[in-house]
Amino acid sequence: MGGAVLIGGVVVLGLYAGFGAAPRIESRIGAQAAAALQGSVHGLQARVAGRDITLIGTADGAAEHSRVIAALERVPGQRVVRSEAEVLPQVAPYRLHLSLGEDGPIWQGHLPNAAALTALGEAYPNASLPLGAGAPAGFTEAALAGAEASLAMQSGDLVLEDQTLTLTGLVASPKEAAAVEAALANLPEGYTAVLELDVLDDGKPFALDIEAVNGNATWAGGKLPLAMEPVDLDSAYGSPVAGNIMQARIGEDAQDWVASAEAGMAALANLIEGRLRIEGRTLALTGMAASPKEAAAARAELEGLPGDVSPLIELELFDDGTPYALMIDKSASGTQASGKLPAAMAEADLSALEGSDVQIARIGDDEESFTAAARALLTAVAPMKTAQAELGPERLTLTALAPTPTEEAAARAALQSVPEGIPQVVQIALEDDGTPFALSITKPADGSAWQASGKVPSVLEGFDYAAAAGVDSIASGDLAVARIGDEAHGFADAVPPGLAALELMVSGEMLLTEQGLTLTGEATDPEAEAAITAVLADLPAGLTAETALHLMDDGTPPAFTFAYSVSEGGSLSGKLPSGMTPPEIASLAGLDQLGGAPGQSQSDDSGAEAMRSALASVAPWLKSSESLQLVLQDGAVQANVTASPGVDGDLLAKALSEALGGGVSVTVASAEAADGTLRTNPATGAEQQLSGGIWLPVVDLDPTVEGCTAATEAALEGERIAFLTGGFRLDAASVRAVNAVAAVALQCAEAGHTLELGGHTDSTGNPESNKALSARRADVVAQALIARGVPASALNPRGYGAEEPIADNESPEGRAANRRTTLRWSE
Repeated sequence: MGGAVLIGGVVVLGLYAGFGAAPRIESRIGAQAAAALQGSVHGLQARVAGRDITLIGTADGAAEHSRVIAALERVPGQRVVRSEAEVLPQVAPYRLHLSLGEDGPIWQGHLPNAAALTALGEAYPNASLPLGAGAPAGFTEAALAGAEASLAMQSGDLVLEDQTLTLTGLVASPKEAAAVEAALANLPEGYTAVLELDVLDDGKPFALDIEAVNGNATWAGGKLPLAMEPVDLDSAYGSPVAGNIMQARIGEDAQDWVASAEAGMAALANLIEGRLRIEGRTLALTGMAASPKEAAAARAELEGLPGDVSPLIELELFDDGTPYALMIDKSASGTQASGKLPAAMAEADLSALEGSDVQIARIGDDEESFTAAARALLTAVAPMKTAQAELGPERLTLTALAPTPTEEAAARAALQSVPEGIPQVVQIALEDDGTPFALSITKPADGSAWQASGKVPSVLEGFDYAAAAGVDSIASGDLAVARIGDEAHGFADAVPPGLAALELMVSGEMLLTEQGLTLTGEATDPEAEAAITAVLADLPAGLTAETALHLMDDGTPPAFTFAYSVSEGGSLSGKLPSGMTPPEIASLAGLDQLGGAPGQSQSDDSGAEAMRSALASVAPWLKSSESLQLVLQDGAVQANVTASPGVDGDLLAKALSEALGGGVSVTVASAEAADGTLRTNPATGAEQQLSGGIWLPVVDLDPTVEGCTAATEAALEGERIAFLTGGFRLDAASVRAVNAVAAVALQCAEAGHTLELGGHTDSTGNPESNKALSARRADVVAQALIARGVPASALNPRGYGAEEPIADNESPEGRAANRRTTLRWSE
């Protein structure tokens, strides 16, 4: 590797002209061949070399193979069509057979594709079947469904022939039978399933449900394991258990279950009445004990249950002696109550508490004062919309929501009958607070659902706001309906025209009060504004309409500014032409994103093409600019550029003026920071460091000769060092290449290496003049590197003239290749 060869644009164009046609032909044939293979069952592919096409992959039978070959032979420009594709055999009838026996699963038949075999392998890892063509549509899905169903079987056969799937065999219980049926519930259209399954056991788990009243126990349901006989229940309870007791046909080690059942029966024997249930690993004992003593005895029997059996004990005492209490929770879902009430309360008093967990005292006095307070509280809660209440011997508390003042008054009147010895804490709020009507409907700019909030008259309850606005839905979770009041002088009649006006806007808010309607937000143009004003003319008499609209297009011609700076990136301001978007402008400028919020003309695209052309022209110079501004005004574009330090401003101005047709102002910035300062250039995304007053890219390299050579080559990818024709002045674009080389040279020079800068010409002209020109050009590059901080002692500029050609000087292309600058690192 001697060094990096820097080739100008003329060389690239010459080479492209000589070798560009063949790749284009190959690319076109490849694209048409790929199109011809679209829809092949197994994704056949075409490998194209020049004009030769080779078919590779797997063909779904001879018919598809022949059809594809014929399609490839019709591709224009192809020379030869060859096939290296595998052709699957045609199978008829298409059949898959699985046998489940003592020797494990045995598969026979074919599958349509490798994906089907892979999917089948998830259920049966050792499944191995050949592929075959001719499978009916949906065969893979049916095969996988059958395989999933077979996993629930103990033994049997699966046969899938064409579109009929047959499963025969043995399952342990209905659970497995249901799993088989579920797996086959959604077979592909046209497929039928035939099931012939034998069930060994009813599948129900071991369970026990026994009810007992006054020493008489009755079997209510369940199934005992084989390890437990019905007589074992009699022994544990102390008397025979009546009923048809069932036992399992298949069993397992159930000693823990048996011990749990015996302990449960012993506990049940301590209750006046009760129920014992065992399901899974839970033992539930419910009922009534005569006293705390019997309740404690029942609980003691269930201490230390075997295994991981969990006891669930709910025992009621004939009377626990606790004080009277009443707790009420009323909500939209109903009324729930709990506590303990005197026996003196009549059934009519308790009708509102039906289904609640309220106990009736078995012993004790009637407690007339508590009964009177409880009746008063129930009467007060009845008309409330929601309520939380608590009554004890020492206090009554009530927090409630009343629909209207009428219900509040009724509740407070009912509480007047509470005996004086029971203090009261009462807080009642009103559902309707009497505030004025107000309706706010917002139409978001992002196209999401409209939002409604506020408070409207009861006449609007159930009103379809979305239908009136002509939209799919309006979220109205924050919209309240007044429970008192009237229509408020045409308030309801103003809603439809207000919604119609809001629908004509791009985004905004409609606010309707009893005084009038206000619209604020954004509309497209003056025509839309006029239409909105016309709609609001239909407001009911007495209501005024006010609008505060921002127009997206005020009718003026497009005029906007694209601004860029290293410190702030790119931004837009003004009004864009129709069809020109910020993402498009960012892409043309080579930036990831742009700031600003420009307006948009709705129909006028004047100036768009001029700005697109200008952006394409200046985009390559963003990397070498501190700031740049393109201004579109009256259809023309003006450019103001502040070039980075080190750029040839005169040449840059000339290049941009030729590209834009004039209207260009160029200045060259001077670095205001100290050498060594770091920054990130948004146009390149790369980090830069100031050296010699010029911003150089930050590079990471291996400071050996080989590493410096590789880094130099990488730095010059996509860049070039070139001169004005016939002279030794660097052209405007060379600054990026010089900066990139300087960034490498600073580190490599510090490591003690020397960079030879070789100038080369073609053989045209006087040899001595060519050698002098090449030497002068090499010296110009050296001086540019020195200006960027590279030590002169590390540079060796040399002029070779035409002495070291790399191509034939007899052709224009060869001469262009020989006109070059070489960079060689050495120790």
